[in-house]
Amino acid sequence: MELLKEVKFIAVHHSQRSIDSLKRIKNLHIKINGWEDIGYHYLIDKKGRLQKGRSKKFIGAHVFGHNKNSLGICLIGNFDKEKPTKKQIQTLIKFLKDKIKKHKIPIKNILGHREFWDATNILDNITTSQSSSREFLGVTKTCPGKFMDMDEIRKVLRHF
Repeated sequence: MELLKEVKFIAVHHSQRSIDSLKRIKNLHIKINGWEDIGYHYLIDKKGRLQKGRSKKFIGAHVFGHNKNSLGICLIGNFDKEKPTKKQIQTLIKFLKDKIKKHKIPIKNILGHREFWDATNILDNITTSQSSSREFLGVTKTCPGKFMDMDEIRKVLRHF
């Protein structure tokens, strides 16, 4: 696996399953996707417990076009159907504050997976023909779900 040299972004994901686990996701990523390890660097279960996934030393496999400069964190749950638990949000905020400080990441670079299309479009000056399809960047889902309000997460982070 290739080393992660610089962290400019943090990508927030949901597992898209109400009942899930680090072990199940890791198994899916390795056996089904054929990856070397789980794609996410961290996971937060429904009880708010932070779990380590792929080593933070290595590039993740979670956001097409941004794996080389981002950390990926996945919250267990399907946030198109349910809200994240309060404990998950508390742990996420604490985690994000720590990583923002450690890596000097601007709050605007804390993004939900689906938001990377817009960020990449702006930051990398993708041509109009390329940017006409979110599929170009592999972002075709609602991740991290319609009940995960990334604007609210960034708002909370600005007040710390």
